[in-house]
Amino acid sequence: MKVYLIVKPLGTHTLKQLCKSLEEIFDIKKDSWHILRTKKKGDAIDLTQKAIYENADLVVACGGDGTINEVARGLVETEIPLGIIPLGSGNGIARHFKIPFGISKAIQILKKNKTTKMDVGVINENYFFGNMGCALESHFIKSYQKKQWHGILAYFIAFFDAILSFRHQRIQIEYLNKTRQISPFILLVSNTNQQGYDFSLTPQALIDDGQLDLFWIEKINLFNKIKFLLYSLLRRKLAAKGFNFIRLSALKITLLDQDDFCVQIDGEYLPIASNHLDIKILPKTLNIVVP
Repeated sequence: MKVYLIVKPLGTHTLKQLCKSLEEIFDIKKDSWHILRTKKKGDAIDLTQKAIYENADLVVACGGDGTINEVARGLVETEIPLGIIPLGSGNGIARHFKIPFGISKAIQILKKNKTTKMDVGVINENYFFGNMGCALESHFIKSYQKKQWHGILAYFIAFFDAILSFRHQRIQIEYLNKTRQISPFILLVSNTNQQGYDFSLTPQALIDDGQLDLFWIEKINLFNKIKFLLYSLLRRKLAAKGFNFIRLSALKITLLDQDDFCVQIDGEYLPIASNHLDIKILPKTLNIVVP
């Protein structure tokens, strides 16, 4: 098996651990592995194309959801499977598939090479694999990326920054032959049952049902905001007035205010010039290695 690992910037110790585990688990007589290291955002896209050109049997994203997105977008509708070694912060996609966090255990999963097909989301011709959002959650991601540091503490600080600065936008959503105008506090479209750090707004989401899970909350008072946060953190069922769940395969969102969309996909801020978002699902178009 010819394996290419697309690796986000790592410390020396972690990189040595990765190399040691590869040597211990893969068969040097039958397998070959190639470590391609990224230096900046976007590098993983080009390195994935290099791996495809060189006839890789497996391409592995070594990082978080952002790295997975850059690698996976090049593998959509190919026979080459995506592998994951979770080395990011939230790791929502890896958590959905229950991929172990230890490097050695994750590589053992790769060696077994058991694959399944997963759905892929599309927003204005941009792929997403975990989720996308365009309300508080996208402002949170934008704030988080500005911090230039990571981890759970940075998540909490960015989250409260986003709450303080968040301003509701009027949007129109079209789905299942319905049209509604809303001003959401949260609007998330998810393909997976995890958003990161074991936090989930869509715990029932499946990656192979040809559907996306839409969750949104209208403008709510402070009490319901606190209730929402507590229920989300405790993974309790979100059931209250203004909490909406819809399962769908296509969604159109139009911004009604004279403003710009703030959009995130797979935990990365996505600049959008248009005031229209066209979202759809591509059923079972990505092969992925799973436990």
